[in-house]
Amino acid sequence: MQTRSLLAAALAAAIALPATAQPAPPAGSNWQHVMALPINTDIHVAARTRHSLCTLKSVADDSLTCERDTGVGAKLLTFQRDEIKTIKLARRVRSGLIGAGIGAGAGATGGAIYARGNHYFAVPGAFAMIYAFAGAFAGAPTGYLTDFTRSTVYRAK
Repeated sequence: MQTRSLLAAALAAAIALPATAQPAPPAGSNWQHVMALPINTDIHVAARTRHSLCTLKSVADDSLTCERDTGVGAKLLTFQRDEIKTIKLARRVRSGLIGAGIGAGAGATGGAIYARGNHYFAVPGAFAMIYAFAGAFAGAPTGYLTDFTRSTVYRAK
């Protein structure tokens, strides 16, 4: 009888422990996500009147300060929380690599199709490889500059 109550108490404790030990996940895309970002993170800030690609410097309850490189020096920008529409993490390197992969695949396919249509090429694989390099060469900067894999951290409600 005592063993049964000990087992029931241990089972109840084991069930209750994970619920209290884990922190609650943040609800939706809120300002807490922005406050949790490390300093010097590259971000895209889109506000009502302006937008900028900048480096995060500080986050307060009602504002965000970041630094934008102007080419001649750095400029500090301050955005009020109520004017910010979205904040996205910059993923330029990842976008560049994915763009290079997409360009290489498209180039290899185009090169193989071109070589297959012209039977006088002895090595059609060489054409596919040359076109793949050309596609990667074009796709990498395109992906880097468009930053199409950036992820949203905050969206105003």
